[in-house]
Amino acid sequence: MKKYRCKKKGILWTLVLSLILIMLSGCGETPPEVVSETPLSQQDATSQQPPEAKPEATSEPAEPSPESGPTFVERNGNLRVEGTQLVNEAGQPVQLKGVSSHEVASFGYLVTYNALKQMRDDWNLTVFRIAMYTEDATGYIRNPGVKDIVTRIIDDCIDLGIYVIIDWHILYDNTPLKYKDQAVEFFSEMSARYGDYPNIIYEICNEPNGADTTWEGHIKPYAEEVIPAIRKNDPDNIIIVGTPTWSQDVDIAADDPLPYDNVMYALHFYAGSHGQFLRDKIDYALSKGLPIFVSEWGSCLNTGDGPTFHEESMEWIKFLDERNISYVNWSFSTKQEGASILRKQIDVNAKWTDVDLTEGGLFAKYAIKGTKDTVLFADGFETKTFGHGKWKRSNDNTTYETENPYKGNYAASIGKDGFLERAVTTVPYENLKLHLAYTFVNGKPGDVVRIEWFDGANYNLVTELPLAEEWTELDIALPDSASGVHDFSVRITAAVADEDTRLLVDEIWLAAEKK
Repeated sequence: MKKYRCKKKGILWTLVLSLILIMLSGCGETPPEVVSETPLSQQDATSQQPPEAKPEATSEPAEPSPESGPTFVERNGNLRVEGTQLVNEAGQPVQLKGVSSHEVASFGYLVTYNALKQMRDDWNLTVFRIAMYTEDATGYIRNPGVKDIVTRIIDDCIDLGIYVIIDWHILYDNTPLKYKDQAVEFFSEMSARYGDYPNIIYEICNEPNGADTTWEGHIKPYAEEVIPAIRKNDPDNIIIVGTPTWSQDVDIAADDPLPYDNVMYALHFYAGSHGQFLRDKIDYALSKGLPIFVSEWGSCLNTGDGPTFHEESMEWIKFLDERNISYVNWSFSTKQEGASILRKQIDVNAKWTDVDLTEGGLFAKYAIKGTKDTVLFADGFETKTFGHGKWKRSNDNTTYETENPYKGNYAASIGKDGFLERAVTTVPYENLKLHLAYTFVNGKPGDVVRIEWFDGANYNLVTELPLAEEWTELDIALPDSASGVHDFSVRITAAVADEDTRLLVDEIWLAAEKK
């Protein structure tokens, strides 16, 4: 059953309850008291706080859960722009947080109903972005059948009550004018098909780029043809417009904005490459009254690869949260690069856990979830994690165990004086806790697991875990001094007597709280 297959101007939940009351009153009995679920509240929808006041935004699904009550879209309804703020149907500020697909022709198979539902329920995801590439080999221009994948995902998002961004993902085409006619045709079709649903957000040009691509000469003229085509069918759903230099130059757009309502402007960043200079552009644009939507961000380098930059990413997330700016993480894929959320070979239709996510995926999950608790890394070794550079290991004494894993198909197997070591900054975090499961094969009395942490100069012993002949799962609190360390690492060593003894470890993760 579709939960919100109705015109966007009404709130279905309230109408259903009203009909029930009418039917009950017609039966000659006093109806039971019913509390209707309205869009957030019945506060004055005309009183909008100014952007500089930074009113608290709705970003997490409130109780009851989506299974038993109205979904996020049902509670918030048709979105619009007031000043620099994205607001809901009641006029209250709303902040969307979610993830983007990678190239949907190649990675759309990962975006199942179950995957979206898990992220909605477990991550508090409220928006999903469908990246439909245009010019590449599998893009829409050469492969118009990709539209079927797009509509399948849109339908799932509508059913699940989350917002969905239809992204015309220009990249290699540089200027959006190159395929303007195709874009007009595509968005005309999408708006005719979905314009009555409040879930829909249109992103009409992902990342205009190239030295010759300008706002006034290319992007604005393009938008002035695509936006009217959408508005013929959909008068008021949100439209996101890309900005020059891979959607970074929002300051240029702020000096020459488009003359349309409910239009927002894209800002994209990658925390390992983009810092204060880009945040300054955002603040300038906001000061000029330009509404910003971060429709793509990553915790790695702007190449889409590299390590997770925790400290820099945290600074960005705090900045966006303080300004109620919505953001979408790149990308929900298994591509072997730092920006990918999923490890390879994950079953998206099964119930996945933190050990199935990459380090960047973990950061994205907890940023979206909005809780203080987060997981900095998590490894179940199902994809032979320490063979891909995340773990430093003693090569001669550390291998894989396939016969006796704690969960899944593999565990790490460590021989005499062998070790596993994992580095990650703890600068934005406190109250660190190491979780692991371990056991011994051919263990002897006196054998222990040595747990240490590195402060940038020295190793510090945390504890020694005793011999365990069965799998033992536990949490180990790290000292306060382990917080705020740029060069932090944790090391697990097999302090055993015999060469034939093996220490098996599995389901390892480091958890912390955001400062």
